[in-house]
Parts: sequence; C-alpha cells; structure tokens
Amino acid sequence: MEKIQQKQMADRIKHRRESLGFTQESFSETICLSVSSYTKIENAFQKPSLDTLIEIALQLDLTLDYIVFGNETQKITTNSDKIVALLKSTDTEKLLHASKFLSQVVRSLSTETQETN
Repeated sequence: MEKIQQKQMADRIKHRRESLGFTQESFSETICLSVSSYTKIENAFQKPSLDTLIEIALQLDLTLDYIVFGNETQKITTNSDKIVALLKSTDTEKLLHASKFLSQVVRSLSTETQETN
C-alpha cells in the first residue's frame, strides 16, 4: 500500500469516527487498542493489522472495501446504529442525565395520554 493510499484510508476512518461522535480516546477503547496505536493509524504513520481493520470496520459500520479502497459501497447506517455509537462515546454522568430526562418525558407523555382518554 502506497503512502497516499494509507493516508486516504486513514482520512476515511477519521471522518467516519468523527461523524459518529467518537473521540480518538473513546474509539480506541471501543476497539481495544491503545490511544497511541490508534492515533498512529489515523495519522497514517502505522498500518492497522487485519484484525484491527476488521474491528474498525465493524465499529464504524463500514465495509473493508470502503475503508481500504474508498469504494462507495458503504453500509447504510440506521438511526439506531448512530444512537448506539453516540451512547458508546458519551461519559456516564451525561448518560445518567439523559436517562433522567427521558424518564421525565415518558412520564409526561403518559400523563397527557391518560388525561385525553
């Protein structure tokens, strides 16, 4: 793989990671790789192993063909996949606040439904 191809692959990975809301730190944790190693991959200083590349593809919901060659046969990500990725990249305290908020919304909607029936 030529250096330019490696850089393009790294750019595709970075763009997708950012679009899903992952930081380098949270994503490297998700794929069980050190931040240092992941940063080297994303900056095209290091080629990922096949196992790492497969894990990146799975977590970013991309095909290997798209990551390596840039072929636009990218998987279509559902909204639920985007939500899961966002939740994975969010810290525990923010998740607790979101959970409390959603509980209040559900209770409010439930009360409104009961009042209209």
